[in-house]
Amino acid sequence: MSTEVVPALTQRGAASTVTETARRPAAGSGVKQAKPSVVHAQQSDALPRMVHGKAIRQRVDGFLDLVRLKLDSFPHGVYQPVDLPVGSAKRATGSRTRWAEIGPVVERLAVETATDLGANCGYFSIELGKLGVTTVAVESDARHLRTAGLAIRRSGQENVALLSSMLTPQSVELLPAVDATVFLSLWHHLVRHQGLDDATHMTQRIWSRTSKVMFFDSGENEMDETFGLPEFGPDARSWFAGYLTRVCAQSRVEQLGRHDAFDAAGLPCQRNLFAVFREPERG
Repeated sequence: MSTEVVPALTQRGAASTVTETARRPAAGSGVKQAKPSVVHAQQSDALPRMVHGKAIRQRVDGFLDLVRLKLDSFPHGVYQPVDLPVGSAKRATGSRTRWAEIGPVVERLAVETATDLGANCGYFSIELGKLGVTTVAVESDARHLRTAGLAIRRSGQENVALLSSMLTPQSVELLPAVDATVFLSLWHHLVRHQGLDDATHMTQRIWSRTSKVMFFDSGENEMDETFGLPEFGPDARSWFAGYLTRVCAQSRVEQLGRHDAFDAAGLPCQRNLFAVFREPERG
């Protein structure tokens, strides 16, 4: 059997060799032999792999984002009414009523740039972005940063940036100059951690970087003694109006109503919202 098969294979191999030899250009003929492009083949194969890998990563990242959101929001949910799959927000009503006052002022003053200090979940930053205002959301809490980052991405607002930073007398100098500053529910925390003098200095520096309007509210008499807040006499509205007028040079202070909030124990209360308007210098 082997004496018949081997010659047959040899003959076929020889025929194949002759045929391939016939296909090659003769030496010295001046015709260059074409070589298969391995690099091009590898590149054409790599692109689909890259696209497929990116799609897989996006799906995995999306899944992990939702897992982190569930963990970060457990058990109390989120604070502001951002568009995320976590149910109702604790401060939904208060956030929306504040924005109902802030939004028209932003439009009337033709605000183009803003900072949102202590941005939490990014609600006000996203709403500003929807009005076409380029906004920097500043937050230090890791949970809120993750939630705000996800909310901003899902909103599709490419004019909203997120900055991870704790506000201190030093870091406040890094804030950009903007038309408007949203400075809500943060001042009493600055007093608690930095002291009243530093909180006042930081408020002055924040105002110096605000060319049109600053929106401000703070914990008032509902906060406990651990915050070290001053006595708000004769009432919180009058005290803060006078304080902001003194601290914010060339300003006019206007109250924008009282809005729902929570005290240090999580019980509902109301706080004054102020708009501090930049007044032109008098000659």
